[in-house]
Amino acid sequence: MEKQHLIDIAAKKKKAAVVFKDVAVIDVYSRETIRTDVAIDAGYIVAIGDGYEGEVEYHDPAWTLAPSFIDSHVHIESSMVPPHEFAKAVLPLGVTTVIADPHEIANVNGALGIEYMLADAKGLPLDVRMMLPSCVPATPFEHAGAKLYAEDLAPFLGDPGVHGLGEVMDYPSVEAGSEDMLQKIAQTEQAGKVVDGHASGLNPDQLNVYRSAGIMTDHECTTAEEAMERVRRGFYVQIREGSVARNVEKVSLAVTESNAHRFLFCTDDKHLDDLVAEGGIDYNIRTAIKQGVKPETAYAIASLHAAEAYGLKEVGAIAPGKKANFVILSDVESVKIEQVYVNGTLVAEQGNATFDAEGIEVPKPMKGELALPELTVDSFRLEPSEEAVDVIQVLPNSLLTKRQRLSFQPDSSGADLSQDIATLAVIERHHGTGHMALAPVTGFGLKRGALAATVAHDSHNLVIAGVSPEDMLLAAQTLEKVGGGVVAVSEGKVLAVLPLEIGGLMTKRPYREVADILEQLNDALDIVGAHRHFNPYLTMSFLALPVIPDLKLTDMGLFDVTTFSFIKS
Repeated sequence: MEKQHLIDIAAKKKKAAVVFKDVAVIDVYSRETIRTDVAIDAGYIVAIGDGYEGEVEYHDPAWTLAPSFIDSHVHIESSMVPPHEFAKAVLPLGVTTVIADPHEIANVNGALGIEYMLADAKGLPLDVRMMLPSCVPATPFEHAGAKLYAEDLAPFLGDPGVHGLGEVMDYPSVEAGSEDMLQKIAQTEQAGKVVDGHASGLNPDQLNVYRSAGIMTDHECTTAEEAMERVRRGFYVQIREGSVARNVEKVSLAVTESNAHRFLFCTDDKHLDDLVAEGGIDYNIRTAIKQGVKPETAYAIASLHAAEAYGLKEVGAIAPGKKANFVILSDVESVKIEQVYVNGTLVAEQGNATFDAEGIEVPKPMKGELALPELTVDSFRLEPSEEAVDVIQVLPNSLLTKRQRLSFQPDSSGADLSQDIATLAVIERHHGTGHMALAPVTGFGLKRGALAATVAHDSHNLVIAGVSPEDMLLAAQTLEKVGGGVVAVSEGKVLAVLPLEIGGLMTKRPYREVADILEQLNDALDIVGAHRHFNPYLTMSFLALPVIPDLKLTDMGLFDVTTFSFIKS
C-alpha cells in the first residue's frame, strides 16, 4: 500500500527513493530558510528533518530548495506557441503550474479553440489549469470570431483540466445582472470552481459589485493604492509583469508580512522573447525582492499563496504530503535556477527542458485564413482636420491609454510626424463583414513604414499602425497571404514576419525559433523608427481592447472606455 510505504519512510523505517541531505529549504509557511534533509518517494515530499536515508542521496551545501512556481493568470496564446511548446519555455524558469485562460483562441475559434488547448496540454509535466473564457466576445462593441454563452461553457465544467471561469471583464453586464453572465458565474460556483476577475479602472463601489458577484481575483492593479483597495474587499491581487503591463515595482510596495497571503504573481501576456531574455515568475520574484519584499515572502507569493487561492492542495510548498515540485537554486535573491523537478522527476536543467513533446494535430478550421475586405491605399488615409480631434495616446509599458485632443495635419505620406501621430486601423478578419475603423494614435515614434498583427486583444481582428498608407496595405496583404501573424514593413519591403498559422495567434515552430523571429521583428523597429523602451507590437495589440481606459479602437469605431460608448466623429 503506497500510503503505508510513505508512512514507513516518514517514520524512518524505510529508505526514501531520494534524499537531499543538509540543504537549505525555503519554508513558505513560516517564511524562513531552514537547513534540513528532504526525503522524496513516489513523486511526493515524504519528510523534512534530520537523519533521513535514501537509495540515492544528494548533498550540496550551496543548494537551496524552494517550491516551484505558479503563474496565477496567463494567456498561453500570448507566447505565440501552444501548450506543449510553452511548457518547454516556462518549466526551465521554475513554473510548474499555470492558471491559463484560453480566451484569445476562444475569441477566434470558440469552443473548438478551448478543446484544442485542453487536448494539447494533456500529459505534459506542466500542470495547465484552464479557466473557461467568460467574455467571448469581450464586449458587444466589436466583432470577434465566435460567441460563447453559458450553455456553451457548461459542458466543459466536468473536464478535469478546467479549473474555473476566466477573467470577468464585462463590468456593465455584471452590474446590470445580465442573465447569461450571472449564469456563467453561478454554474462555475455550483461546480465547485473559482471565478477570476479583471477590474481595470473600477472604483471602490464597483469593486464591491464584483466581490458580491463572487469574483475572486484581479490582475489589473497598477499602483499600491489600487492593490490595497482590493485586499480590503477580499480580493486576491495578482501582481503582474507581462511584456506591456509591468506592475511589479509599484504594486509590490503594497505587500507587508501581514497581508502578503492575499498576493499572487502572474505574467498575463508575455512574448517568448521577453520570457527568454528576462524570465517569467522568476522575474517577478527578483523584482519584488529588490522592492523590499522579504525573499521567503516573495517565494511564498510565487507558490503557496497561489496554491491556496486556487485550492491546489498538493502543491505550493516543500512539506510532507505535497507533490515533489521544486526548484534548486544556486542564488536565492537573483532566482538562479539550476534544476526543476515535477513529481520528483527532473524536467529542466541549466535553462533547458529535459523532456520532449510534439503536441496534437491542429484542427483544419483553426488554420488561419483572413476574411478581409477589398483594401486599397485609400483605405488607410485619415482625413486632415484643422479642428482638434480625439487621438489615442499610448503609454509606455501600460495597457492604459490617454485621450488627447489634437489637430491632425498629415503630410504627403499620410502621417503627422511633427506630432508623432500615426494611423491606427482595425479590420474585422473572421467573417468578412467588411467592418474597418481608423483613428489617429500618438506615442509609437514611428518615422516610416507600418507594423501589423492578427494578435489584437481580445477579438483578434487585424490591427495596423503606420505612417504610410502604402506600407499599411502591404502589411495587411502580407498577413493575409501567410494566414495571420506579426509583420513589420517599410518603404515597400517586408522587414520581418512571424506567421501564426493557428488561428492567427500561435505557431507550432519551436519556441526558440519563435523567439529568434521576434528578435528580427524587434530589430525592424529601429528601421521604422519606433520606440524601443516598450514593446510596440504588444502595445498595439491592446489598442483594440475596449475594457481598459481611456480610448481604444475596435472594428466598429473609436471607443471611450470611461463611458462605455463610441465617440462620434
